[in-house]
Amino acid sequence: MIKYLTVAVVSTSLIGFGVPASARPGRGDLLSAMPITGLSVAEVTALLARQAIDTGAVRHGVDAYRLEYRTAGPDGRPITASGAVVLPRDGGPARPTVAFQHGTIAAKAEAGSVGPDTNRTAPITFAAAGYTTVAPDYLGLGTGEGTHPYLDLPTETGASVDLLRAADTFVRRAGRTLDRRVLVAGFSQGGPAAMALGRALRDHPRFAPRAVASISGVHDLFGTQFPAALDGTVTPKLATISTAYYLVAANRLHHLYDRASRAFRAPYDAIVENLFDGLHSGPEIAASLPATPADLLTGWAVGQLRRPTGPMVRAARATDGSCVGWDPGVPVRLYAGTEGDELVPLGNSTRCRAEFLEHGADAPIVDLGPVNHNTSAKRAYPLVLEFFAGQR
Repeated sequence: MIKYLTVAVVSTSLIGFGVPASARPGRGDLLSAMPITGLSVAEVTALLARQAIDTGAVRHGVDAYRLEYRTAGPDGRPITASGAVVLPRDGGPARPTVAFQHGTIAAKAEAGSVGPDTNRTAPITFAAAGYTTVAPDYLGLGTGEGTHPYLDLPTETGASVDLLRAADTFVRRAGRTLDRRVLVAGFSQGGPAAMALGRALRDHPRFAPRAVASISGVHDLFGTQFPAALDGTVTPKLATISTAYYLVAANRLHHLYDRASRAFRAPYDAIVENLFDGLHSGPEIAASLPATPADLLTGWAVGQLRRPTGPMVRAARATDGSCVGWDPGVPVRLYAGTEGDELVPLGNSTRCRAEFLEHGADAPIVDLGPVNHNTSAKRAYPLVLEFFAGQR
């Protein structure tokens, strides 16, 4: 979920390969690969230390690449998406695979394959510990086409699986082997995306999940997250941004309303949809929206977030319930702070665990202590690495 965002664009030069213009790429086909950064062990250590991330697991320098590949849009039509693959240096040709699902961003340039912000730091952290790390930008972010279908689990899953296929091609051409037993991790928006990916990989013909880790994941939108956003439990400005993002994205997919004024109060109804076009940064969006959800949302929108009806029911089915109705069959951990998270309440994780327990599976909650949202990720990364190291 959005807290603070910075924008930077990394200039790179194309390496390696692409597909012939006459070819018709299918889902998961690799279109291009570009180097985006390379760091020595010392440089990785310094980077993580500056961001207050434990450096005890750093063993390798890393090389990161942006992949562009073919996937499908919400309507099933072929589109291009992007993501990062980060390889550990001097780690041998075969390393275990981590699929990392990032948290909320609003601008294309904030994706980990494009901008060197925190969304790139996470895959660097895992790669420096010895994992080939695959990090999708999701649809509509990075260099991908269109706008981002925020929190939509089907498209997040499709983009993630297809990037794994493209990464498999890429690492083979680099003389390496991608371990197809995937360790899946995600933060915030990426928490439910990680669960959905783990679920999809159970029946995939090429890949399989080995373990799943969610950090401060938004697993219970309509039961926990939106009620907390509307009652002031979530910091009001952050609640305003995240609910606006959700309504705009869900309307694009499910046609919740005909006119923006149905969901958003004036004068914001005239600007809110354009704010989430992939070109506006988090700070720009924050500066353009009011301080509280009550100042932004109409009574109809509040009612739909509390008790969905009609098209909102379809949106809820596509975006909520990542822990509902299935047994992972692999080890799962939920990492969350007991208090202090100003954006994603602990109830998201407790509800997720309860859903798994109903199906005979336990997903223990690892207490990160009293930390804010972004700090929860930094505190969790070394713990997730310990968890993954125990999976054989």
